[in-house]
Amino acid sequence: MFEIRKCDECGVPLPFTRSHRWLSDGSMVQAMNQRARVAFLECEFIDPLFDLIGRIIGLPIDHIVVNITTRGCQLYMESVIPEEVRRNVRDGSVEPPVVAMPIIDFCHIIGYGRYSFLGYRFEGKEDDFCTIRIYRPFSVYEAAGAFAGVIACLVGGEHSVSYLEVGPKLYEFTTHWARYPEVLKERLKLPAHLPRKGQVDLPRCATCGAPRAYSRYRWDLRNGIILNTQSGRRMALLGPGLLDSVFEALEWELGDTIPRTVVEAQRQNARAGLRFIELTDFQGIRNQLAVRGLGELLDYRAGRDGVYLRVANPTLYLILAGMVQGAYEKAYDVESGVDWQLGRDRELVIEVRGRRAQVPVP
Repeated sequence: MFEIRKCDECGVPLPFTRSHRWLSDGSMVQAMNQRARVAFLECEFIDPLFDLIGRIIGLPIDHIVVNITTRGCQLYMESVIPEEVRRNVRDGSVEPPVVAMPIIDFCHIIGYGRYSFLGYRFEGKEDDFCTIRIYRPFSVYEAAGAFAGVIACLVGGEHSVSYLEVGPKLYEFTTHWARYPEVLKERLKLPAHLPRKGQVDLPRCATCGAPRAYSRYRWDLRNGIILNTQSGRRMALLGPGLLDSVFEALEWELGDTIPRTVVEAQRQNARAGLRFIELTDFQGIRNQLAVRGLGELLDYRAGRDGVYLRVANPTLYLILAGMVQGAYEKAYDVESGVDWQLGRDRELVIEVRGRRAQVPVP
């Protein structure tokens, strides 16, 4: 792994800051392509969320999540890695590790865990493979799909991935030639972000320009771990368009109950303590959303009776709805109902209403 410098003032790795922009519309984007949106989030909820969705609907969905992530990551990487580089890999003039290793190094910077490359065979034969190990992956399902997607982008074709825990928190992932389900090839699209002018103005580090709030995160670059020193939660850089596409594809496959199932699963996670939204004042919530790249808060009210948010330019809106509901129930120790609406103007409204305890009639 190459030597990575951190900012002397805030401690954020300089390649992380240089690779991203925090815009006035509450979004976080790639510096080289501001149509490619990212989000900086607590990542411990991802696998428990999908597991809980599976328990709620009575059907494990891990294989569906991996398949969707593979296809989505392939589409994304094809927009990042030049066609000439991919062509050189496929004609044998460049070996896959030459291209893959810089990607692996960047995975350490964005909190994906500690990667090690084990081996590969690319001869255009049925038993071709590529194998890596990841210590403490940010998400087993997302890491599996992303790995297969990168390989599919580099060598072409369609790929599946198998994985196994070979030690405590140490996983081995191996790709194989495969076929994607037709629904993924026909319908899965990654949305392009359209930046707009907003009113978010985050305080910045005077030295590197990262949001000042990032100084409370600690980077363990050797192990690919980013830690929120205030909450103790692990962080990672996620592709919100890909996660939203996963939820949409689950809805195609499993029915229109999936959006409310996602919100309910995230409500349960948040109420149990796995949350990233704290019910503070307007500016506090506004900064929490913008630092994570989730959108621009326009209106906010909270009290014992419920919570109201209006967010422009939102992403991961189902996760946000569940998180807000769970945070409210945790704060006031009450049950609640939640509604959300994503308008044509891409404004999101979330309303959480507390449910009064019913007093039995004698």
